[in-house]
Amino acid sequence: MYTTTIALLGIILYLLYRYLTRHHDYWKNKGVPFEKPFYLAGNFWEVFTGKTQIGKHLGQLYTRYTSPYFGIYILGKPYLVVRSPDIIKNIAIRDFKNFDDRTFACDKSADELAANSLFIMRNPDWKYIRSKLTPIFTSGKLKLMVNIVKRYAEDMQIYLTKCDDGIIEIKDISSKYMTNVVASCFFGYEANAFKDKDSEFFKFTKTMFASKSSFLSLFSYFFAPILVSLLKLSFMEYGLLKRIFLDTLDCRRKHNFRRNDFVDLLLQLKDNVNDEKVNIDFGVDRMVAQSMTFFVAGFETTSNAVAFALYELCLRNDCQDKLREEINEYIKTDEDVTFDKIQKLKYLDMVLSETLRRYPFGPFLNRECKEDYVIEQTGLVIEKGTPVLIPLDGLHYDPEYFPNPEQFDPDRFIDDKKHDYTQSCVYMPFGLGPRNCIGDRFGLICAKIGLVYFLKKFKVEKCDETPVPLVLNPRTPFMVPLNGLKMRVQKL
Repeated sequence: MYTTTIALLGIILYLLYRYLTRHHDYWKNKGVPFEKPFYLAGNFWEVFTGKTQIGKHLGQLYTRYTSPYFGIYILGKPYLVVRSPDIIKNIAIRDFKNFDDRTFACDKSADELAANSLFIMRNPDWKYIRSKLTPIFTSGKLKLMVNIVKRYAEDMQIYLTKCDDGIIEIKDISSKYMTNVVASCFFGYEANAFKDKDSEFFKFTKTMFASKSSFLSLFSYFFAPILVSLLKLSFMEYGLLKRIFLDTLDCRRKHNFRRNDFVDLLLQLKDNVNDEKVNIDFGVDRMVAQSMTFFVAGFETTSNAVAFALYELCLRNDCQDKLREEINEYIKTDEDVTFDKIQKLKYLDMVLSETLRRYPFGPFLNRECKEDYVIEQTGLVIEKGTPVLIPLDGLHYDPEYFPNPEQFDPDRFIDDKKHDYTQSCVYMPFGLGPRNCIGDRFGLICAKIGLVYFLKKFKVEKCDETPVPLVLNPRTPFMVPLNGLKMRVQKL
């Protein structure tokens, strides 16, 4: 009996191994340069074991090739990693209709809110909802939100003024700032992250992607959708966000209260969708899903951008002084902090552009091939269902496009250089094509206002606890510092 059990177990394990490695000759048979897979882990062993951050890992693989693309394997599944900007442009823009879905898990039975979010949602729902959400981020709407954002930048300034000169965790400061902003703009809620040390909203932002279970969920959503369906994994914990959003909706309906924020705009969108009598559901859950999407994207992306910008400026006093000089030239008082005035701060835009080149929040773009697709430059057929990865770290650190890529140099983006980099598809911190980040302008205006208020009153300097070189947390797919970003902050 024991021998039979062992034999059966051996057969099951062998069959499982054969099943999971059945595609390991896929790229060889297609004549595509490829990384030899390491058993079941494929080419992501270093990521699975927490040795390397996923974006940096893809960047390292990128440097090994000069071909327009190469193949890798993740959990036995073949992925095509594209290096050529021309092919990237065709996939993400020209032939977008064949690559209009991301490869993330989208299973309503596992997580209805995630599946209904703009970030994960698939067509045709994605196209319709995206078209209805786009007007939320017009210049006119953003101008209405600037005063809300300024209020929390002032809170940050007051908080720092009360702190003694000394070593401060900058990521903590930028996170509190953006917690207040996104809680207010996307949930109509006062998080009070600077004033209340027990702020539940701020505590939530610090833990939402920090646990080992979060790593499993995120990785499964990115690369193992079958695990999401089998284990019924949630993308994240929504309890607090959903409760606050529903409370806000209830309050505004009862009191007919309007605030010109994201919640109001979602309510208008819900009414418009119902009036159009289209076969698209836009109920409360889908409203919560969009708020969740913009909360996660707005909070993490912008708080990271502010923190990383200050980190680089503390290492480059010349850049910091030049930026402060520009800020003082255009911004004399708080009344000068307007949407239009912020757009005139060209060097500030250059600093943030270079920061996002070095630290794009999302380390790659992913697309799923909808129908067999021929790459015209080489004749390779990308088969239906094949996932395609575009490695941002590889492109953003390629010396062919960005000489001395390890150096922080805002002058790369002088004049119209950012436009040139974007058009040539070598720079894409907010994604590319119709499925780019819908809230990029909101994120940038928040980051710029935060930096203006910070640098007008404070100076950052490197200290013994400042991490040089910077190490990223390998347990998250996002660009997050492993041990924080401590630096010396001095009042001016």
